[in-house]
Amino acid sequence: MAKLIDVRTSRRAVLKATAVLGGAAALKGFGSIMEASLSPARAQGLEISTLRSTSRSWLWVVEDFGMEGEFFQTAGLLVSTASTERGTNHDALLTGAADILLGAPQQNMRVQILGQPVFIFAGFVNKFASNVVIKKEIADRLGVDENSPVMDKARALEGLRMGTTGPGGGPDQLLRYFLAKAGLDPDSDAQLVRVQGGSAMIAAMQQNQIDGFCLSSPTSDLAVRDAGATYLFNMSNNPPPELDDFLYITASAKEETAQEKAEALVAYCRGCALAQRTIHEDPETFKQWSRAWFEAMDDELFEISYKNNINIFMETPVPTRAQFELNRQFLADTLAATGQDPIPDSYSFEEAFRLEYVNEAMASL
Repeated sequence: MAKLIDVRTSRRAVLKATAVLGGAAALKGFGSIMEASLSPARAQGLEISTLRSTSRSWLWVVEDFGMEGEFFQTAGLLVSTASTERGTNHDALLTGAADILLGAPQQNMRVQILGQPVFIFAGFVNKFASNVVIKKEIADRLGVDENSPVMDKARALEGLRMGTTGPGGGPDQLLRYFLAKAGLDPDSDAQLVRVQGGSAMIAAMQQNQIDGFCLSSPTSDLAVRDAGATYLFNMSNNPPPELDDFLYITASAKEETAQEKAEALVAYCRGCALAQRTIHEDPETFKQWSRAWFEAMDDELFEISYKNNINIFMETPVPTRAQFELNRQFLADTLAATGQDPIPDSYSFEEAFRLEYVNEAMASL
């Protein structure tokens, strides 16, 4: 099992949160939500643990905002989280390293169709927010940029060495999707290179070990600004039309967790829903929090990164049937392209998702 790092809990002082968010104005913003959403579960000491692939990224911000902004505490839940620095982590979920796994729904769907007792219960990001960047000199030579036709950009990947988080991860799937879309074989017409960590991606490109990579912001933003890269696909602001509403980050759990911690799952969905509501209804408060959360970024990079990510978050954590169908088709195409067994015809939305927890949470707001 991978080593887990960056463990945190959601026991943060409300005064600390309001200081980060700008004092009295922020306190008023949080207070109105908290006063309207107090839960008797607070006194019950509910706890749950979560796992994600990297420690700090816009992809996980709904959970991080829920922790730092005290939305989980409002829901009566203590959340602890860890990261593995690996692209796929269902083995860790299945062996009990955490109660909840954050990640791409297709990763969960892959193990579901193999009979593993896991299910998806909430959604956070509905943009395929892993961005494809390549060296600008290559893009210039090929005559493509971010605004070129999708097929031209996809064909530009031919022969390139592209960094990913590893087989089965979202970045690997997206690169394979674009290569296949251009009629190319991902296993022979390009080289997909596993690289561990965002800073390592940039270093590998600067050292000419790869020609580009697929990863989320802010790593992709930093590569464009400081490492001679350019966007080929900015999936947050300029995705291909068919991927405009693509369920990309979800929460999944084991059946065992559903049996033992059903109330905690509802509280988790509730905390996430409160965080998502604030992101959409009070973006300035969210932006101030984000500025502090991504403190390692300089101001210029933060503004670029924030603009590239503010539109990736779902308004509520409730996934839709249409989002499932798109992921199902995407996965079916990926399996066919890689010579793997197809998805069973019987595999349905109801088999992949269990929405009773998020529906109960939404009804309580």
